[in-house]
Amino acid sequence: MKRKIPKNKRRAFPYFDMFVPVLIRKNKSFSITKQFKFTDSTLYRFDDEDQHDVNKLFGFSFGMHHNDSVRFGWRPSTQPYRMEIVGYEYLNKLRIPTIPICDIQLNKWYKYELKYIAETEQIEYTVSNENETHSTIHPITLKHNWNFGYKLYLYFGGNKKAPHDIIIYKK
Repeated sequence: MKRKIPKNKRRAFPYFDMFVPVLIRKNKSFSITKQFKFTDSTLYRFDDEDQHDVNKLFGFSFGMHHNDSVRFGWRPSTQPYRMEIVGYEYLNKLRIPTIPICDIQLNKWYKYELKYIAETEQIEYTVSNENETHSTIHPITLKHNWNFGYKLYLYFGGNKKAPHDIIIYKK
C-alpha cells in the first residue's frame, strides 16, 4: 500500500490509521510488526539544525503519546542514499534522546518489530530483511499501569513539514 505525505503536510492521507485505540497493560507483553519500503522521495536536505529532526514511522502510546510512547523514527542518513532508523520515546513526559538502531537501504523492504517486554520493562526495536537483523533493547520505567493506549502511525516532523511529496510503501 502506497502511503504519501503531501508536500507541506505532516500526515499521510487518508488519516484512517492515525489513532487506533488498543488495550495496553504495564504487566502484559505485546508486539507490533509491520513492513515498509522507503523510496528515494524520503530523502531531503534542510540546511539547518532541522536536518536532524526525527520523523515517525509507527509505534504505540501508554496513555497519551507525549507522556509515554515508543516509536520507530527515521531521517536521512549521513551515508548517501540510506535512511537512519532510530527509537523515539517519551517516558513520564520527558523526551528521551534518540536511540540509534541502524541505517537501511532505500527501495528495499524491511520488517520492523516493536516489542514491549513486561517482565523486564524494556522495549525491543528490531529491523530486519532477508540478509540482516538489527536489534536494540532499551529500558523504560512507567509510573502508571495504563489500561489504554493507541497505535501511532506515519508523521513527518520535527519542526518542519514535508518539503516535497514523501512516498513510503507499507505491506
